[in-house]
Amino acid sequence: MDWLWIIGTLTAAYLVGSIPFGLIAGKVIKGVDIREHGSRNIGATNAARVIGWKWFPIVLMLDALKGAGPCLAGMWLMQYTTVDLVLFAAIGALLGHLYSVYLKFKGGKGVATGLGVVLVLTVVPEFHAPLPALCALGVFALIMFVTRYVSAASIVAALTIPAFYYAWLGGVMLTDPYQWRFVFLCVVSLFVVVKHRGNIRRIMAGSEPRVGRKAEAHNG
Repeated sequence: MDWLWIIGTLTAAYLVGSIPFGLIAGKVIKGVDIREHGSRNIGATNAARVIGWKWFPIVLMLDALKGAGPCLAGMWLMQYTTVDLVLFAAIGALLGHLYSVYLKFKGGKGVATGLGVVLVLTVVPEFHAPLPALCALGVFALIMFVTRYVSAASIVAALTIPAFYYAWLGGVMLTDPYQWRFVFLCVVSLFVVVKHRGNIRRIMAGSEPRVGRKAEAHNG
């Protein structure tokens, strides 16, 4: 019966993760398709550039919730099975955002949804708090303050998550379910870098838009 829990969790999380809140916000608030403006991404950053930065925290929160919500549901459902449904919910939600069924299997870069996922996935048992994720958020804020590049802050913060996870969990990380969660976090961190390869090229070329400046249309 475990496979039924896995399939059900993956499917439900994928459908929730597929909801394009940035695209919906653009259409509802300004009647525009944000995929035709700015970086053409459906995430919170491009949505903010197109419809206004005051909407950034709202879209960010919604995208994060579609990652955290399924994971919290998976945590609750684990009382009925020994399978780590939190991990499968995390996989489903992220795949939904990256390859949305509602957008012909296209999507965003997974940063905000990934944030919601890691806030649940990186809870340290001893402290009952997502300390690795909170440390990574601190890194994000620091890089963002120094560079004003959302993309650079996202990349660096994502890469630090596995390191913080290992540092906080110590020996516990070698036991189930934490070892597989660590592997998942490593894969996700590398994937964030891959999804931001266009941003990296623009940063090196000096054409990446900074927060506080109106973005010019560009691909990627």
